[in-house]
Amino acid sequence: MHTSCKYFALIVLSVTACFLTACATPPTTAQFKIDFAKGVAAYEAGDYQAARALWQPLADNYDLAALRNLGHLYRLGQGVEKNPQKARRYYEKAANFGHAPSQTNLALMYFAGEGVKADSAQAMIWLKKAAAQGYPPAQRQLAIRTQRFEYHSR
Repeated sequence: MHTSCKYFALIVLSVTACFLTACATPPTTAQFKIDFAKGVAAYEAGDYQAARALWQPLADNYDLAALRNLGHLYRLGQGVEKNPQKARRYYEKAANFGHAPSQTNLALMYFAGEGVKADSAQAMIWLKKAAAQGYPPAQRQLAIRTQRFEYHSR
């Protein structure tokens, strides 16, 4: 077979493989909701490893709440070894997709220098993004952090 024909055949095979992969049936939204709820129940029961096992496949498929919850597990060391850097990465993935709770958690990590170098300016960027979406915890944090208190003596 001529070299250009081999190259063309490889391209066709690659495109076909990509097409077949894209057509693979993803887990259903209903199953995601069921697994997420099971993870919440496991978490609330203190079974953090079971929660992680349920949330990990969801996070791998970019379920933003599952990404955030895995961030919590790693941030607090629940069912996994405490790893603030890994927690930050999970929060950041969801935050970049506009998930206000993750943006708030990421902001708090920047304020505290937890898993990242402390950076108030970066923290405020994330906090303002979350607050702009109407997320009450972010709005409260923003209000607290932007208050200008003045001391008046008599």
